Amino acid sequence: MADERENRIDKLSQRFRKHSVGRPQRAQRNRERHSFYLDGELVSRVNDTYKDVAHDLHPKTVNKSVFLETLLEYGLSHLSDIQDILAKEPEDAENS
Repeated sequence: MADERENRIDKLSQRFRKHSVGRPQRAQRNRERHSFYLDGELVSRVNDTYKDVAHDLHPKTVNKSVFLETLLEYGLSHLSDIQDILAKEPEDAENS
């Protein structure tokens, strides 16, 4: 009877031997979390535009991170246009 009990305990404890300690390491992350303080109306426009674009591209799915990264990459590749827009902004626009 003691042998049966030992065997049972051994079998139950085997599941703990297979797992490594702690959480398994995932693949290297390409994305990082950052905080930006943005105009509320602009964020609403981005959200609405994302929903419209996602709907238009259906059945292809595009997550919001990819959408925002694409917008940023496009802006960076058209930096001269962005600089022209920023040059026309009033001086106190950054404080609003």
